[in-house]
Amino acid sequence: MPSICVISFSPFERHHLLLCELEDTMFVVDCGWPTEIYGNKQPVANSKTHTAKSSFANPRDALSSINWSRVDFILVSNYEQMTLLPYITEYTEFTGPIYATEPTKAYGKCVLEEGLWVTDSSLQRSSSYAGSASAASTSTLAGDRPSEEGQATHTMPYTQQDIIAAMEKINDVRLNEIVAPVPFVQVYARSSGYCIGGANWTVAYKGHRTAFISTSAFSTCLHPQEWDGSVLSEAQAIVFCDAVDPAESEDSEINTVPQNVQISQRINQLCSTAISTLKQRSRVLLIGEPYGVTQDILQVIAENAMSMNLPLPQFIFISPVAEHTVQYGNIMGEWLCAAKQAMLYLPEYPFVDKDLRQKGHLHFVRSLSELAVRSIPQGIWFVIASPQDTVTINHFIRQWQLDAKQCGGADMAAGTGVSKFSVLLHDDDVARAQSIVNRISATNEVTYVPVSQRLTHHAIEQCLAGATRAQHVLVPSHIYSRLPPSISNNLDFKLLEYSYLQATEIDLDTDRHLPLNIQKEMTQQLKRTGKQHAVVSGQLLLAAGEIRLESIDDSNTADSSSHDADAKAKSKADTQAAEAVRPYIRMAANLDNYDLSAWTPERLASELGDIGLNATAADDTADAGSNKKKLVRITIPSGSATIRMHGGWTVDCTSVNTQWVVLDSLRQVLKAG
Repeated sequence: MPSICVISFSPFERHHLLLCELEDTMFVVDCGWPTEIYGNKQPVANSKTHTAKSSFANPRDALSSINWSRVDFILVSNYEQMTLLPYITEYTEFTGPIYATEPTKAYGKCVLEEGLWVTDSSLQRSSSYAGSASAASTSTLAGDRPSEEGQATHTMPYTQQDIIAAMEKINDVRLNEIVAPVPFVQVYARSSGYCIGGANWTVAYKGHRTAFISTSAFSTCLHPQEWDGSVLSEAQAIVFCDAVDPAESEDSEINTVPQNVQISQRINQLCSTAISTLKQRSRVLLIGEPYGVTQDILQVIAENAMSMNLPLPQFIFISPVAEHTVQYGNIMGEWLCAAKQAMLYLPEYPFVDKDLRQKGHLHFVRSLSELAVRSIPQGIWFVIASPQDTVTINHFIRQWQLDAKQCGGADMAAGTGVSKFSVLLHDDDVARAQSIVNRISATNEVTYVPVSQRLTHHAIEQCLAGATRAQHVLVPSHIYSRLPPSISNNLDFKLLEYSYLQATEIDLDTDRHLPLNIQKEMTQQLKRTGKQHAVVSGQLLLAAGEIRLESIDDSNTADSSSHDADAKAKSKADTQAAEAVRPYIRMAANLDNYDLSAWTPERLASELGDIGLNATAADDTADAGSNKKKLVRITIPSGSATIRMHGGWTVDCTSVNTQWVVLDSLRQVLKAG
């Protein structure tokens, strides 16, 4: 029986790096690591979500414990989970293929470049960005640099050239496209609903499917393509990589309000604050990444301003990559939600940025130094800056506060002065957002409305109802404790937890949904009588990976019309009597890997009882001899089972559910013994 072993090498809950070993195949799912720890002198400050393990901020130490020459391939779920990919491809012994969707590759390059730019700006305490060539030369990054206070400051572990080289090694895949990275292994991606190109990967090995649920979203009110739930319904093993920390959401309406309604309400709340500020001809600073939810917020604000006939502000992105990321939304239309895709067939663009740019109200500036020499038309400024770019955020807040102090009464009366401004923040990373709020709120009010798309423990509980084939479900340890214990009993699978640097191994059992093979003689008899539809009776047997339906005797064939009423009644009574004593499923237990010679019915019943089964040793009533042989009877809520240990072990069960419970328990006892 094949098994899969999963080890998490990332101590962070929003970023994943899972090393998986499937028989002789080894692969990695995601290469995530938070970029905000680079260039900072302090670890990320949230003791709830970033434990003492997260002080292990240098990923080189984590990656060095992996034998990369044995890793066969890498799967990347979305552009937020690519931080360490350039380091892996350029500074380790990994030589295998890398798979990601086309948008993940395009956006991922921008995210990595922005992280490198922000880190260099923070380290150099400069707002200038001299271009990718100088960025590469200043980021040779042999180790950690000392800061002014003597504290170690971590640097990005790769250069601009490394990013380019890593992107060239990624194989683009489409959703639902099946690829075979190594023999006997197939992988394919389903839409995660989280971002453009976001995917959840399924790894299939000899008919066994393991699904890796990365950052996902059920919401349908934003622009990414909708969540594809088939990733759960077709998998025997499911590994959840990401979920919202319950400590961040347990006191929020996120647990009671539908996600679509909650997200719409929060975006509208941000929009209302922005429109109110723009009505007063005041400026707005929106702190958000130049992609993702920020595009939806910008869309709503611009449309509301135009519908209310307000003067359009000058929308200014301060980012070295924003011009590309904003344009990708219109270029990659096939990766958008159904409503946005429908707009591709109309004479309009899915996003408002094209219209704003044509009107001269959208500007992309790489850095503050470039902004100083750019000519921006007069009007109200609406600035968008990344939450990682603290230099830009601090600059605008200081400058606008100074403008407000210098604004006189005459200027206000003439409508030429600006006495206030609004700061909007929607980052759902509570630790990072709270750090920004604490830094700004002392001098200026901040409207912080987190727009969270990620799965909660309630959402995981709901979506597992569709995991009809699941036998094993792995969840992060911080989510495991929040799921009700009854969930695995109700849905008939094993719920396991995994944590940082702890190996979790699961057996990939035979699929419960096996093909039904009708006995050849039965089908031939139906053909001879010319029957296309008939009621047949027989016995279900489970063996060799399939369920066979075998006829009981000739009286129970499909041509029941040839018998009179008395014969049919007698046949039915005989069949019911036979089925009352005949087990529903009989399976020859495949226990060749275990030493069965030392086991007795009494010992087996005792061991099964120790793990919670109601098992007893009894005489075999089917044995007509004087020296009756012993067997083990098991009773559980879903049925009963009988284990005969003479003449080769066999297991008779009254239902399929009973069979899986008994066989799993039997293997567990034999393995321990």
